[in-house]
Amino acid sequence: MQDVLSNPYRILGLLSNATKREQAKQINRINHFIDAQIEPEEGYSFLTLGKVNWTKDELNEAVSKLTLDQDKMTASLFWFYIGNSITDEPAFDALKDSDLDTVISIWTKLTESGEVTERSASAYSNLSTLYLSGILEGTNSKEKLLQKGISLKLKFIESDYIKSLKEIVTDDTFKTSKKELQLIFLNQLLSDNERSKRIGLDKFIDIVNKIEFSAKEDFINEFIQKPITLIERKIEETKNKRKNEAKNSIKFGKELYKLTANELGQLKSILEISNHKYTSISDKLANEILQCSIDYYNDCQDKDLDNNYVKSAMDLAKIAKKIASGKLANERIDETIGTYDEMKHFELIQAIQWFKSIKNAFDENKEQILKQVKSMHLGYNQTVNWTKVDQAINDSLDWNKIVDLLQEKIPQSHIDKIKSIANDEKVSEFKALVNFVYNKLSYMQKRKIKYILYWDTSAVLPDSGDVESIPDWIKWVGGIILFFILMKACN
Repeated sequence: MQDVLSNPYRILGLLSNATKREQAKQINRINHFIDAQIEPEEGYSFLTLGKVNWTKDELNEAVSKLTLDQDKMTASLFWFYIGNSITDEPAFDALKDSDLDTVISIWTKLTESGEVTERSASAYSNLSTLYLSGILEGTNSKEKLLQKGISLKLKFIESDYIKSLKEIVTDDTFKTSKKELQLIFLNQLLSDNERSKRIGLDKFIDIVNKIEFSAKEDFINEFIQKPITLIERKIEETKNKRKNEAKNSIKFGKELYKLTANELGQLKSILEISNHKYTSISDKLANEILQCSIDYYNDCQDKDLDNNYVKSAMDLAKIAKKIASGKLANERIDETIGTYDEMKHFELIQAIQWFKSIKNAFDENKEQILKQVKSMHLGYNQTVNWTKVDQAINDSLDWNKIVDLLQEKIPQSHIDKIKSIANDEKVSEFKALVNFVYNKLSYMQKRKIKYILYWDTSAVLPDSGDVESIPDWIKWVGGIILFFILMKACN
């Protein structure tokens, strides 16, 4: 990682516990080498970690990063120092010789007990820096190395021996705490990982979650606030756009989902789904996406658009369903999806309602007429003329107006959509109602709405002008009838 490889102490070829006098002397030496166009001596730059680009600019930048105590302390967390000369100096000699096995062996023996002591404190910090450098990535997974590096460094900072390093690196006036240093370390590491894409963010947080340290809760809360803030900002932006352009709400909802999917995934990897913070932001996001779906649906319905807007609204509502985690949000989404489910066959449902209202009116009239007939007092040898009763029932509705209404409310375009519906129960209900009404109509009335009876080809009557389409036997019978009518008229 760059915080190790480009560390200002490395550029100067110094350990982080070098004195001010040693720093000043080393800066002068490197300047002389650069002026003489000679490669500076390695010192504690540990070229086994990689090449160092010694230039005036690099040197000046390194010096500037070691001016303030805060910067010095941050740099020291990502570099080496001598805390135990008996073990650290041989380890540094081995590191200069690229003998990594010896280096790891020396510091691992001191850290394997898991307890940070005065003798082992620097081994925790130094071994951590070695793991974080990336030089060992050929021998282990990036995730495993990062986990070891983070764990060792946090244990070191958690110990009382961090004070010793702080006293060496900074002035007495510099005040900080273990928690603050842990947060500085982790945030610096997080920024470096985001740039290098060393491991996924979810894995990074998973590593941190497995380690116990005093600033853990503060780090997690600070980390999750960033995606929460971004999601809330995107929700607000979408809300404003949706209110101004309802017709484009479906597009806004999809964009909102895409723009926040990564952040929501981060939160999900850190927090339990039942966590209040996760539930709150996920439900806010789901509700806004759902509202985009609803506004789009309502706008299309108000404009009576003849497109597949119900499916588009349904698809967006289902996206909201995947996001929502709270009970109320899920209930609202389920209710909306239920409404869409009913309305996706709007033309069929509407047609059924129109035919039902006709049948209900007919049945009510029939019931009233039959009641009246039954209440009649017939004289001796009087009988009910049921043919006339049936005719009265049939004529109780104005079928001409009904046919005109059906032509207006159920146009050919609606029937074209109904044809493609696979809901057998609803389609069967529609066909039964159509047959009921169709059988009450006259020949000319049937002709006007013959397209509604799309499944029955025999109901498709020929146009009066289309003589060629009339079967020959009908022409023959019609000719005989016409002959007798003419003969009667002549007599």
